[in-house]
Amino acid sequence: MANTLDVKNLRKSFDKREIVKGISFEVEKGRLLALLGPSGCGKTTTLRMIAGLEVPDDGEIRIEGTLANQGRKTLIPQKQRHIGMVFQDLALWPHMTVYENIEFGLKAKGFAKVERRTKIDTVLSKVNMQKYTKVYPARLSGGQQQLIAIARAIVTEPRLLLMDEPLSNIDIKLREDIRQEIRRIQQETQITTVYVTHDQEEAFLLANKVAVMNAGILEQVGSPEEIYSSPASLFVAGFVGESNVIQVKIVGKDKILTPWDEFVCNTKGQNQGNAFLFFRPHHVKIEKSGHIDGVIINRNFLGEGYKYYVLTSGKEIKLQIQEIYEVGQSIRFSITKMKVFFF
Repeated sequence: MANTLDVKNLRKSFDKREIVKGISFEVEKGRLLALLGPSGCGKTTTLRMIAGLEVPDDGEIRIEGTLANQGRKTLIPQKQRHIGMVFQDLALWPHMTVYENIEFGLKAKGFAKVERRTKIDTVLSKVNMQKYTKVYPARLSGGQQQLIAIARAIVTEPRLLLMDEPLSNIDIKLREDIRQEIRRIQQETQITTVYVTHDQEEAFLLANKVAVMNAGILEQVGSPEEIYSSPASLFVAGFVGESNVIQVKIVGKDKILTPWDEFVCNTKGQNQGNAFLFFRPHHVKIEKSGHIDGVIINRNFLGEGYKYYVLTSGKEIKLQIQEIYEVGQSIRFSITKMKVFFF
């Protein structure tokens, strides 16, 4: 499948501080890539360079195979990239109705009045907002405003849609509903999309592929399943999902020394020496035959089970199970050795 977007060795600095440090990724036509990472890691700067709103210091951006940027040289200006954008603050014009907000971009591109009306009717149908053409943004809910911002971005049928944390200002319950709408709209329209977020649940729900970004670099690019089940770095292991990360020592082939004992497991080719052992809370099992002793120091109810915090040999371990145990209770537990990773 051909790529709509190719980014190669992209770099950007502000005030001599490098924000984006030579990242490369691609997005296949019709797919959605989530650019996931903490605040300040360079996600939005990357998006703005793709849009043509910032000029890279180095690297290449290709849109549908055509070079848009080569280092500091801009070959396709922002207005000619045929990109739709949805910003964090939505940027709807308050003095324009829903219809006028969506019509603005079509007018700028020279569409005739009849064609504008047809396209607006079609896009409002896609976002289920046909009843609101004469309404001003201030009269809409946050979720409705979000859908209008999306409609305005896709009405011109862009080659690429860029979305910068569009749901960060919407309450949690409404966010879940709008996520589903964004997923439906993207799958129906098949517009290639880059979606910036710091919310891993959002990234996993929406994306075909996730690129995890940290301090200006890409730590890992893969499917949501790959990112969660096979983290490529200690940062990804700690950032994506609940995790336990314990310092250990690899003392021999498939043999590690932990804070609580020595046990045998597949060290996946790691050399002897200090390492970090990583495992998920649901890969811990409380059982009488467990080889680790601990005391429950806290318990959180999760709706479908409990998360326990267990103190063992001075280390705090998180585990997630459905059974009820009391705070202060002594337990024995084991770790599913096939599910551990080393860094």
